[in-house]
Amino acid sequence: MTDVVRAELLATRKRPGTWIIGGAWVVLAVVFGMLVPYLVWLSLHGKPSSGTDTEKLLTGVLPAQFVANSVALYPLFGSALMLIFGAVLMGGDYRWGTLGTLLGQRPGRVGLVLGKAAAIAMALLGVTVAVEVAAAGMSALIAALAHRPMHWPGAVTMIEGVGASWLVGGAAASLGVFLAVLFRNTSTAIGVGLIWLLALENLVSGIAGTMPALKAVQRLLIGPSGGSLATSLGSSTQGDGGLPGVVSVSSPAVATLVLGCYVVVLLGLSALIVRRRDHA
Repeated sequence: MTDVVRAELLATRKRPGTWIIGGAWVVLAVVFGMLVPYLVWLSLHGKPSSGTDTEKLLTGVLPAQFVANSVALYPLFGSALMLIFGAVLMGGDYRWGTLGTLLGQRPGRVGLVLGKAAAIAMALLGVTVAVEVAAAGMSALIAALAHRPMHWPGAVTMIEGVGASWLVGGAAASLGVFLAVLFRNTSTAIGVGLIWLLALENLVSGIAGTMPALKAVQRLLIGPSGGSLATSLGSSTQGDGGLPGVVSVSSPAVATLVLGCYVVVLLGLSALIVRRRDHA
């Protein structure tokens, strides 16, 4: 199994999609999560029409809140990118026709899927850490430019932020892996996955306020669970002026359990499908 993971890590590292999607998410997270709020605050700062709400734009990107702000990017934006990440890395072997060769050389079908999943998880952790580091750097720069004090969160909070982001991204990537295996196609997996995350989940969250019966369903979705983790770290909900997709529907423990179940169940189903359907 160790050899499988090592081989998959090498393949993952050499695939352009890993660097393109991972790099794109780092850039997007820093630009839209940190830089844009600062620029909006800068344009409104000191104007008579600006109020206390504009100050929240700056507060959210200062060092004291950068962890919560970066986690809040995942329920809507980050999960979509990480779904693509998982689908591309898993579905590439179907697109290139190399799955048969892999199944003929590796020690078992389940081992192949688990090895790929482990490699994707490690690559995802690298991307998550890169986002946190880039966000911290931009937050420090903004604090210096705005002449604000740099009060950094504790090490435990930073670790919790990385863990929460990794878990939300992992659940979304697992969905991408499962759909890529199910459809044996990358583009179809991405299309269906984005409809699920961006359309269906947001639709449920949007009407859950008027249909209490959907509250239970909302707690079982990736985005709302990720939003619950973000709010537990101090992020504002969408209704309170926070980032889109951030809602608080469950406790951190329940949200963690739901997201963990997504990872376990979807990867288990992926391994089962490969074992029973795909042939070398």
